[in-house]
Amino acid sequence: MIASMRFVLMGRPQLESDKKLSKRFIFRLSEAELQALIAAAEICGKTAGALVREKLFKGKFPKAASPKLDVTHYAELKRIGVNLNQLSRLCHTGRMPKELLGLLSRLEQRLETTIAKLIYDSHSEDR
Repeated sequence: MIASMRFVLMGRPQLESDKKLSKRFIFRLSEAELQALIAAAEICGKTAGALVREKLFKGKFPKAASPKLDVTHYAELKRIGVNLNQLSRLCHTGRMPKELLGLLSRLEQRLETTIAKLIYDSHSEDR
């Protein structure tokens, strides 16, 4: 029974001949240009060739790959927001503690650090 069954291995579909990337074009770069190209490709999560093709034929750079969401940083951001709400509510009641300026300064520093980790993390290995 098994001898009569045919097994067909299915690979990915073949591209049309006009979409195959079968032609090569070699061009020269300085070492600094090559490093900049490799760095830009890593940020976008693409190969250097794909980056050059997209820029050349679509006229734009691909979007940078987003870092994976880090739950701890978002939780930290939420805690900072809760603290700010509590402090502003206290200020609106007219009871402003002496330590408020120091607390706000520390909260601002934590907020800037947390936002920097979330937004400006261009060297993340989690991409």
